[in-house]
Amino acid sequence: MPITFNNYNFTSAIYTVPENSNIPGEIGAATITIVPNAGYTVTASNFSLDASFSNQYVSTVTFAQSGLNVICSIIFLPGATMPSSNVTIPLCIVGEAEVALKTIDGTYTSTISSNITPVSESNVAYSNSGTLGENELLFSKTYTAASNYELVTYALSITSGVISDYNIVQTPTYNAGGDLISIKFDVYYTYPQVNASGDTISITVSAKAIFVPVLEVVSYSMLETNVSPGGELRPITFFGTQGAVFTVVVSDSLGGSYNLLTNQTLGAGGLFTTNIIFPQTTVDVIYSITISGNIASPFVQPNPIILNQYVAQPVITLTASSTDGITGFVNATASGNAFLQPTGVSLNSTSTLVVPNTDTLVYGGVIDLSNILYTGVLGADAEVVASVTNSPTVTLVDATGILAGDRITSSPIGLAPFQHTISSVAGNVLTVTPNINATAGNGLIVYRQNGNVISNPVLQVTQTNAYTVQAVFNATVNNFGDSDVTFTLDLDSVFDVVSGSQTFGPFGMGSSTTSGALACCSITNVPIYLNSNSLFTATEMYSNAAGTTLAPAGYYSFNGNWREWSGTAFVSLLSVLCPSCFNTLVLCYSSVSATDLCCNNSTTVTVYLAAGETFENNTGMYSNQSLTTAAADGFYSANTCNTQTP
Repeated sequence: MPITFNNYNFTSAIYTVPENSNIPGEIGAATITIVPNAGYTVTASNFSLDASFSNQYVSTVTFAQSGLNVICSIIFLPGATMPSSNVTIPLCIVGEAEVALKTIDGTYTSTISSNITPVSESNVAYSNSGTLGENELLFSKTYTAASNYELVTYALSITSGVISDYNIVQTPTYNAGGDLISIKFDVYYTYPQVNASGDTISITVSAKAIFVPVLEVVSYSMLETNVSPGGELRPITFFGTQGAVFTVVVSDSLGGSYNLLTNQTLGAGGLFTTNIIFPQTTVDVIYSITISGNIASPFVQPNPIILNQYVAQPVITLTASSTDGITGFVNATASGNAFLQPTGVSLNSTSTLVVPNTDTLVYGGVIDLSNILYTGVLGADAEVVASVTNSPTVTLVDATGILAGDRITSSPIGLAPFQHTISSVAGNVLTVTPNINATAGNGLIVYRQNGNVISNPVLQVTQTNAYTVQAVFNATVNNFGDSDVTFTLDLDSVFDVVSGSQTFGPFGMGSSTTSGALACCSITNVPIYLNSNSLFTATEMYSNAAGTTLAPAGYYSFNGNWREWSGTAFVSLLSVLCPSCFNTLVLCYSSVSATDLCCNNSTTVTVYLAAGETFENNTGMYSNQSLTTAAADGFYSANTCNTQTP
């Protein structure tokens, strides 16, 4: 049995030697193997024989390394003879096993941004050794930001190796302002059962300049709509950095001026609120509010702030124009207080529009704001080419259509007040007052309607004869602006004037000599020519393109409407909406048999019949509404489908 001693173990050597025989001749040298206990090592040089040892049979004792073990060899005296009884040779060995050390080695690489010390390093070696389970510091690294800089990101990562064997302790250092100026990494390691080699560690640290705020007013908040003519008190709030000093002067177009604020300091939170008093007025007044002192440059909001106080009542006038000879339009007008958003106010005109009696006046059926000049945004392409700040000029991609006197607003629909007025146009360069801030790529909103906004134009037209119509126009007034405006309805974009000798077509029309319904549902078409581009507005029908042969009398349909033609004139000025040309039925169906239809499973299908026909009385069932494709062969029932399984 092994004997354990001083953290190692061994087994006694036992030999059988005949009586009176030579011991070394029988067994040579005796050996004992010293084996370290788990977690320990034995080294031959650490073992020796006690100096007091003496034995009549032993010459010498030696120790030699054999791998992880040590071999103890006992050399007998040449003449040593085995006596008649057993011989026990007790050895007194001096030495002990040592704790086995575990090793670790690897490299670290650091990526360090500028304004940090120390700088980046690559593949810096580290190594150490210790006992199993021991935790010790492998190395420390401290990174410090340069003056007026702070660390913004930092990390130490085990990129190769057993992460759980490492423990990273981070120690940050902050300045009085709370900025991180230094970080220390302590890398600890706990030795596992096996040695580790080739581990890699990555360190990254970055820095940026510490922000030092500039003392300045950067913006304001104020209602910038027009001031009531009855006067009002309006608050204004200034924003910026605490400690900024500024002055605000209020002046008006009547010559008045005063300091609203003088050397005012922004307090805690970087804001300050005060009120501006606008008195009642009986004349138009323009106010200019100018901010000076510690203000941002460039200042992103208008400075000075321009506010208008109007007492005017602008008039909106709608007139009309035509180069095709349309006459008779009666102008429409509406008026109200400047900047009023009225309720129930509209532009109304009832007119008798005529063209020469040799022509035909045809209404196209559609009207919108695009038919009324100057209701929309101006400029072929009002995109800003280059950014400007507080500039008297701005360049657009294409300023075509913009004239001096046109005005720029922040409202997409052109509401007043307008922030700038265009004083001149040179190519694509606009000169404006007051100075403007504009960002490249953004579009300017340019209008000529002085803030007067209308919408929902409606035109009701009744054809009196070929060359005369009764036209009732109506449009909603959404807003009154700051001055008068005249809108012009382009009659030529709404009506067609057809020369007396002109024909249109051919139109493929359904026809019947019996009724309009049969004309609507006719499956064959006849070519017809009109003296208008619409059956609704036409006054004559022809069988030939020259318009010399009138069409036969009868009923004619086109695009879902029909009219009766006497052979020389239309019987009525109005067209009639076509009725439906089919009936729809939902039936039960089987392709197998009547028994299967009634007693077994059947499916639901939709079929179409000619108008007026029924399931019991029809000339055919179809799968499409145009009645050109016959329904599938099979068995049909109008009763509830049987869904039982036989």
